[in-house]
Amino acid sequence: MNMTFEEFIEEWRGEAPYITAHTSGSTGTPKEIRLKKEFVRRSACRTNSFFHIDGNCRLHSCVSPDFIGGKVMAVRAHEAGCRLTWETPSNVPLSGIGKDETIDLLAVVPSQMLHIVENIGSLPHIGAVIIGGSSINPLLREKIAMSGMNAYETYGMTETASHIALRKVVADESMFHTLPGISVGVNEAGCLTISFDSGETFTTNDLATVYDGEGFVIDGRSDHIIITGGRKVNPFDVERRIAREIDCPFVISSMPDEKWGSKIVLKIEGNSEGEAADRRLIEKMGTLLHSWEVPKEIIRVAELERTSNGKIKR
Repeated sequence: MNMTFEEFIEEWRGEAPYITAHTSGSTGTPKEIRLKKEFVRRSACRTNSFFHIDGNCRLHSCVSPDFIGGKVMAVRAHEAGCRLTWETPSNVPLSGIGKDETIDLLAVVPSQMLHIVENIGSLPHIGAVIIGGSSINPLLREKIAMSGMNAYETYGMTETASHIALRKVVADESMFHTLPGISVGVNEAGCLTISFDSGETFTTNDLATVYDGEGFVIDGRSDHIIITGGRKVNPFDVERRIAREIDCPFVISSMPDEKWGSKIVLKIEGNSEGEAADRRLIEKMGTLLHSWEVPKEIIRVAELERTSNGKIKR
């Protein structure tokens, strides 16, 4: 990959009726797909309308145009006729932009947002932030909410040409709200379905609860369910309930087990504080989880495997 914004803008202005994009690869092998330019343009215009982006605005991307989040930032600027700036993605975003500057819409991933909320006093004025790429953990969510920033978590995928729904990052908001022209439902397996008023439809692997066809909550992924001792365990739900007890990246996974078929394991990024600390953590999880959900083992790794845009590989 390693596309530049200049290269993508040239592709967007070209004669082909589509652009090429790649899925993230967080749940499998990344694949190349083609998105019709008109479909991408409508996505960009929906976001511009929501955030009142016009020709006087400035958009800034901390997300590479290798990914749909970066590509669509360029399309938003093109459609609004406004200024687009960008930077090489890093975990110290906006360090080259002065305090007296203004960014009307900023695109980041969660790890970049952590730097922003911890250094907000030295950064430019930011009108609104959209955060995508992966979910926001509860500790970061609290920091964002306390900062008072106008920040939104996004829901979408490459196939939908970026996000189809947003939720304000505040302490008590759990529901995503779809943008105009988009409705959602669930299929017989409980997975989220997405319908556009232009006729496109998508079925995801995300388990969801839907309210009135416009609001929804993600409950996990159907392809991540673990069967252990005949019980179903939703790793997403387990991670959500123990997130406040672990202050570094982690993932709930499983390993083959002679007794249970699969046993639940907790993989944590970083060095162990010792066996006693791990035992205390397991005991604490026993007060937060059902007995069959409690990890049978903690595995410490130097670094969890990630995709090129920072998502933990399942």
